[in-house]
Amino acid sequence: MLNPDVKGDHSMMSLHKAYGLRLCCLILLTGFTLALDACGLHRTVLLELERHERIAAQEQREKTLAEIMVREQEALATQTSIRAGEIIPQLYGQALLQGSWAGSACNDRVLIEVELATANHEAPFSRYVEPGDVVGIFRAEDHSTPSQPRIIETGLKGAFTYHEGVLSMEATPRPVIPTREEIEEEYRLRDNAAVDIELASNEVTYGPRGPWGIENIEQAERNRKALEELETREALRQKAQAEAYAAKVVAAKAELVPFRFDIARDSEGKGWRGFIDGPNFKGCDIRLASKQGLTTDKLPPFTKQVALQRARRQHFASSQ
Repeated sequence: MLNPDVKGDHSMMSLHKAYGLRLCCLILLTGFTLALDACGLHRTVLLELERHERIAAQEQREKTLAEIMVREQEALATQTSIRAGEIIPQLYGQALLQGSWAGSACNDRVLIEVELATANHEAPFSRYVEPGDVVGIFRAEDHSTPSQPRIIETGLKGAFTYHEGVLSMEATPRPVIPTREEIEEEYRLRDNAAVDIELASNEVTYGPRGPWGIENIEQAERNRKALEELETREALRQKAQAEAYAAKVVAAKAELVPFRFDIARDSEGKGWRGFIDGPNFKGCDIRLASKQGLTTDKLPPFTKQVALQRARRQHFASSQ
C-alpha cells in the first residue's frame, strides 16, 4: 500500500508540473504575440486577411457573372428568328440588355449613349442607380444650340417584355459613382479600422492578465475605453461619409428632368428604335446601336398590332 505522505507529494509534484507547463505556454504565447506586435506583423497579417476576404467575395461574384455570361453568349450564338407572338428566351433577351449602346434622337439633334445591365448582372454602376429589372445610365448631348450643347445625365430603370420585345425605361436621378481611388481609400480606412478594433477587442478579452490569470483591473478599464473610442470614431466616420454621399444624391434628385423611352427591334434588326418623351424630348424618335456589335435581328418584328395593344394598355394605366 502506498504511503499517504508519498501520495501527497506525488499529487503536489503533478500540480506543480501542470502549472509549470501552463506558465511556459503563456510565456511563449506572450512572447510570440509581443514579437509580432513589435515588428508590426500581427497587424499586417490581419490587414491582409481583411483584404483577402473582400477579394475572395468579389472573385466569387465575378465567377458567377462569368458563368451567366457564357450561357448568354451561347444563347446569342444559337438563337433562331423569333416570330411575332412567341416568347423570347430569357437568356437571349438578357444578353441583348447589357453593355453600351449609342445613337441619336429628335432627328439627330440629340446624341445619346446608354449603358444597360439586367438585375442579375453587376455592372460598375448597378449599385448606384435605383433598382429595376433593367437598369442603366443615360448621357445625351443636345445640340439645339450647336455652339453650346446641353449635357443630360441620368440613371435608368425599367423592364423588358419577353412576349413583345419592348424595352421600357424611365429616367432616375444621376448616379453618384465614386472614383476608383475613392473606393480604394474607403476600403483602406475600413480595413484599418476593423483591424484596430479587433486588436483592441483582443486586449479586452485576453489581457492584461498575469501568468496565473489575474486580471489587471486598471489596465482592463483602459483597454475597454480604448475599444469604445475606436468603435465610436469609426462609426462617426462612416456616418459622416454616408451623409456626404446622401447630400450628393439629394442634389442629383433635384436636378432630374424626367423622361421615358420605349424601344424595340428596328426594321433592319441592327439595333433598337422607338420613342422618347419628356420636357427635353417632345415625342422624339430614338435609335440605338450596340457598341459591342450586338444585333436585334432575331427578335420578333414590332408590328402595328403590338404597338396599338401597347398604347391601349398605357392609356388604361394612366387613366387609373
